[in-house]
Amino acid sequence: MIIAISQRIDYIPNRNEYRDAVDQNLLRLIIELGHIPIQVPNVLFTKSKSQKLDEWLIRLNPGGLILSGGNDIGEFEKRDSTEEFLYTWAKNNNKPILGICRGMQIIGVINSTELKQVKNHVDVNHSIISAFSVKQIRNSFHNYSLKNCPEGFEVLFYSEDGEIESIRHKTDRIFGIMWHPEREHPFLKEDLKMIRLIFND
Repeated sequence: MIIAISQRIDYIPNRNEYRDAVDQNLLRLIIELGHIPIQVPNVLFTKSKSQKLDEWLIRLNPGGLILSGGNDIGEFEKRDSTEEFLYTWAKNNNKPILGICRGMQIIGVINSTELKQVKNHVDVNHSIISAFSVKQIRNSFHNYSLKNCPEGFEVLFYSEDGEIESIRHKTDRIFGIMWHPEREHPFLKEDLKMIRLIFND
């Protein structure tokens, strides 16, 4: 399966360049699961012109979508607009979606949930707890969390300090996680199993 992956934007001041980027480890993770990762350029969509990105998606016909981490929402309008379009396209075409960190945040924002600042969630490992009291340890690299669960979704995991760490749509295959499975070495079996279930029919 081809999986489309959104990309962060990095500005390189000394070259006056804006570059799209994604962690190579995320690509390795998707390849390890037997899929083909394809990065989505942030230059195909503007608010006034979506045709190029729409045509690109029709020709590529990805089987799923990953909204990757990096950047805060509002930092780069091109990325925000691209990911909003990708989310809508994937949802309307019944494609599975996984949002990672910022990716889960944008899923929440698209579905009318606000973000709030959190403390002690950057470069730490902490427990995440499910509704069934299953405790696991995951990495954390974010300054913002969802204020509440978006309508139509349910919470899968909370952090030990009560923040939302994972969500799932009640009817569609749309998932969000606040940790980075690609930053674990080796990849965690639980994360590989989860992602396999999301993208495998």
